[in-house]
Amino acid sequence: MTSDIQDISEQAVAEYLRDHRDFFAHNLWLLPDLYLPHESGGAISLVERQVAMLRTQHETQKTQLEELVQVARENDRLNTQLHQLTLLLMECKDLEGLMTLLVSRLRRDYSADVAVLHLLAPPRDEHLATHAEFVRDTDTFRGPFQHMLSTGRPFCGRLKEEQREILFGERADAVGSGVVLPLGKEGRVGLLAIGSGDTNRFAPGSDISFLTRMAQVIAAALAGHLRLDTG
Repeated sequence: MTSDIQDISEQAVAEYLRDHRDFFAHNLWLLPDLYLPHESGGAISLVERQVAMLRTQHETQKTQLEELVQVARENDRLNTQLHQLTLLLMECKDLEGLMTLLVSRLRRDYSADVAVLHLLAPPRDEHLATHAEFVRDTDTFRGPFQHMLSTGRPFCGRLKEEQREILFGERADAVGSGVVLPLGKEGRVGLLAIGSGDTNRFAPGSDISFLTRMAQVIAAALAGHLRLDTG
């Protein structure tokens, strides 16, 4: 009998236990006598090890749940802000008020140090063409942003020096990271840029889908005040 037991390999025991996962449920008396090595030295019973593993799993799941709740709260906050911005844009009847509203609201809602609007289409009201928001040399302006404009995808992260200087002018050196939103198809309306002195404030992992929806809302609000090329 002893010889037969000695001939049983560890692998065979492991496979047996794996195939009979209820083994200890029918042999509870064995659990207190089984010990496993512990990271800090010594040994603990199988029951203690299982309890420790369950506790670790619980803490991991708790952390994951807290992270999911935080993401859900952030998404709810962003959607609420976009809803409020949409209502305000709908109430705004003139282009000057619209441009002022956009810059101030975006700076406040996104804790940005600077927000600027660059319009590539001329205004319907020619008297407004002298406003700083309207780009004079659109071809030169488009060059450094051609990829953004052609894809229509919002950009988040650290901008190139040339891009920062064009977008933010004399405040370019103070911008560590930014968000650039192409407005309209292939950026025909223009670009909206939000900058922060914090290099990690706007990271590449930001929610592009949310930014895309916001860009669509803003472009639609501006389009009615601009002379857009429909060709």
